[in-house]
Amino acid sequence: MTPSAVHYYFPGREALLDALIVDGWDSLAMALRARYEQTRPLPAHERWIAVTRAHRAWALEHPSEYLLLYGHTGLRVTPGGDRGVHKAMSKVVAVLFTMMRDALAAGEIDTERLQAATPAPLRQQLADWRETTEEMAGLPDGALVACLIGYAQLHGAITLELIGRIPPQLQPTALFDLQMAHVSGSLNAPPPPWTRSGAGKTELGN
Repeated sequence: MTPSAVHYYFPGREALLDALIVDGWDSLAMALRARYEQTRPLPAHERWIAVTRAHRAWALEHPSEYLLLYGHTGLRVTPGGDRGVHKAMSKVVAVLFTMMRDALAAGEIDTERLQAATPAPLRQQLADWRETTEEMAGLPDGALVACLIGYAQLHGAITLELIGRIPPQLQPTALFDLQMAHVSGSLNAPPPPWTRSGAGKTELGN
């Protein structure tokens, strides 16, 4: 296909970007869902490691697409208006919410501690967000905070590797596994001193 022929199928640059982004989200979602289904017999924390490894593997196989999805290429500063883009992205996020429900059922997430450490204004924002997102129905505030922490850590670790910001002396795979294991463990760990009542600060952000 010649460069000019692209305009026959897409009315403009934004439509082309939307199509590429939808295709990327769909591909990533299929990879994550497939790995999730393969690891159903595993404990929730082991499934988290396996699915996040699949997330990283997809990113390493499709680095340009991954960076495009998350806006790191500079081609898209704000999300497009195409509802298909948001629907495709929600398929990836849905896997994260599914794993969170598994972890909750297994008692692996200390939602009460996480909620207690969350400032009241943020809890209200989480409630507003939950009302507009079907996949979040029934998840307590602490679980939503855990999802955000896990997703941020996952994406941050992958992005740093893709853009070459991992020190060359470190082995990326071992570092990634350590980070993901830390995320899983920290969400069910005893509260740090600065979140305990009487320690001077009782909420994150205060």
